[in-house]
This record gives sequence, C-alpha cells and structure tokens, in this order.
Amino acid sequence: MKTVVFTLCSNNYLAHAKTLGDSIREMCPETDFIIGLVDDFDPAIDYTFFSPYEIIKYDQIGFDCFEDMLSKYNIIEFNTAVKPYYFGYLFQKYGAETKIYYVDPDIVFYKNMDVLNGILDKHAVVLTPMLTKPNDEVTTDELVAMRHGMYNLGFIGARYCEETLQFMKWWQQRLRHHCVIDKPRGLFVDQKWIDIAPLFFEGIYIFKHLGYNMAWWNFAERRLKTLNNDYFVNDTSQELVFFHFSGYKIGSLYYTGRVEKKEYLLETLPELQILFADYSERLKKNNVEKLSVVKPLLNFASFKKNPKKSLIKRVKSRLFKR
Repeated sequence: MKTVVFTLCSNNYLAHAKTLGDSIREMCPETDFIIGLVDDFDPAIDYTFFSPYEIIKYDQIGFDCFEDMLSKYNIIEFNTAVKPYYFGYLFQKYGAETKIYYVDPDIVFYKNMDVLNGILDKHAVVLTPMLTKPNDEVTTDELVAMRHGMYNLGFIGARYCEETLQFMKWWQQRLRHHCVIDKPRGLFVDQKWIDIAPLFFEGIYIFKHLGYNMAWWNFAERRLKTLNNDYFVNDTSQELVFFHFSGYKIGSLYYTGRVEKKEYLLETLPELQILFADYSERLKKNNVEKLSVVKPLLNFASFKKNPKKSLIKRVKSRLFKR
C-alpha cells in the first residue's frame, strides 16, 4: 500500500515545508512527500532547492471553485480550505491501496509512521485530539480547544475507501463557503467542522497517544522528556513521534508567537530548549531567514475586485519553469 504525506503552504513557509519533508524522508524513507503550494511561483525562488520533493500548485489540481473561494477568503482561510480538495486529487492520482496524510509544514517527525499506518489498516480516517484527559481546573488549553476545535487539523490521515471519499466530499462542501475565522459564530477555518464529523462517519479513529501532535496547546497534560538522545512524553512508555512548532518564529523567546505572554516564554519550559534549538538549526539549513520574508504572490484583493484572473496570468502561472 502506497503512503503519501502532503503539506500546504505559501512561499514564505517553504523552508518549514522542506524541514518537515526532510524529517519524513529520514524517518519514513518509503513515504512520498509532496508540497502543495498555495501561492503563485516566485521568479526569485529557486524551486529546485526543494528537490526531491514534488511541488503541486493549487491551480494544478483541477478545481474550478478555487477562484471564487479566493474572492471570499483570506490567506489563512484559503490555505486551510483547499485541504480536502488536495486529498481528493491525490486519492484520484494514486488510486486504491493508498494512505494519505496531511501534515502542517511547522511539524517535525522524530519516529516513523508505522503505528499510524496500522491504524489506517483498520479505520478510514485518523485524528489527533487537542486534549486527552480532564484537568481539575479550567486550563488555557481547554479554552483554546473550545474556540478552535477539538482536533488539531495540523494532522489528519486517511485511507482510500468509500467512507473516506464520502467524508472528503462532505468536508469539501463545507469548506467551499464556510472555511472562515469567525469564532463568535462557532467557525474556525477547517477545524471546527471536524468536531461533528465523528457523528456522521463511523470510520474516524481518535488517536490519543501523547506523542502525536504535541504542541503548545496541550502542554498542561504533556511534558517532554529526553533519554539517550530520544524524546518521550511524560514517561518513557510514550515516544515523541511528531512535535508541532505551531506559531514559533526563529529566534523568538516564546515557544509560540501566537500568544506572547510571560507564561509562554521558552525559559518557563527548559526541557523544550534543546528541541527548539534543533528545530531552529534545521530551518536555517533550509533558508528560513530568506524565505520567511518572501511576500505571498497570491493577491486576494484582486480576486475580490475581479474573481476571474486574466487568461494571461493563468497561462504564465502554468508555464513557469521551476
């Protein structure tokens, strides 16, 4: 059975995407890694640098609805809205006997995906919850989950089967018009829709292992441990498989740039400092300092004024030589 991992990003996150791909290639050498570029090609970027990873641009996967979605969404909303469409495209491309994972570009794998593949042998879809156990008091982590969704969609895996195809179609339909950041109305891009998905699709498996998708929003229940250069979560019975560096900015004093408060300083969790220092070095090797300041070329304002891009621009985009 073929295994594929894809990520989605604009040009300014390509260093992160390559860093993820490098970790996949090291830990899961039989797995294909694909970068879904939700942007236009930039003549100033040498895309051969990202070889051997395939780059598939958003307007190359065959969905006519994207131009209309671009006229309604901002860059974050559109990057998340195309996720199930890429799943649909890749399942069609690779066919049956395929397992496909979406992984955010700011994630690094430290172990292989064998357990995840085993789960998808038995289930259609696998999710990782934001939290797995109750706390005696209300935590910031719980409030984050209530606002943003019960499952972090920085990771989702699916196996080619009829239920998966139905699930992806259902998800596409909801993100077509309602992949917005509107927390007062209970909407947060692609994630909040997945809160109700397990009610409709029996094949969704919620994987509660603490070593999968560890991130700043679940630090109340997870502490990193290091032993003989290996990482564990809470104790040595649970290896760290992948860590989500969500919102981290290289050189920052905070472990996430999304909440710059004293309690989010890296110095408050010294066990994380080696992990974050290693991640910073990985990013530097992949030209993060140059790429992170690149301005996205997708002009959302122009789509709002004129939803139909000019034929000339579309042709140039597809003929661009990487």
